[in-house]
Amino acid sequence: MLFATLEHILTHISFSTISIMSTIHFITLLVHELGGLRDSSKKGMIVTFFSIIGFLVSRWASSGHFPLSNLYESLIFLSWALYILHTIPKIHNSKNDLSTITTPSTILTQCFATSGLLTEMHQSTVLVPALQSQWLMMHVSMMLLSYATLLCRSLLSAVILIIRFRNNFHLFSKKKKCFK
Repeated sequence: MLFATLEHILTHISFSTISIMSTIHFITLLVHELGGLRDSSKKGMIVTFFSIIGFLVSRWASSGHFPLSNLYESLIFLSWALYILHTIPKIHNSKNDLSTITTPSTILTQCFATSGLLTEMHQSTVLVPALQSQWLMMHVSMMLLSYATLLCRSLLSAVILIIRFRNNFHLFSKKKKCFK
């Protein structure tokens, strides 16, 4: 009962924090003069990261196995993986434009995981012996990290295509006006 309450609180803290943080992130994209909000966005991602880690650890402690046994746990783990992808550009001291993609992806993943659609999956289940292999858990966790990377790259390529389309459309409309 204690672990279930702790998991519930940590999940909602991470979801609430990431909702507020994504709103702040979009405001700072529109208004560049608000540097203080950008710092609170970074702190919000740290709170989200640690609440997701707390959830995963408490689920691991309560179930006795790595928390990837159902869709709910996998989505929470995918949110954690998206946060890891969010912090990689910061390690290299580069501009973090990837956060424009990872932040909404994390909030959508958290929203779906904590929605009422998966309430029957919130309970941890006992794994069958064939799924209790450490190698299998490592494989599943690496696959979820790969899915997070694939999701970010796919969304990034869609954004690049949209930007190129807009630039080409803008250039085409300028040329069309010149010929009139």
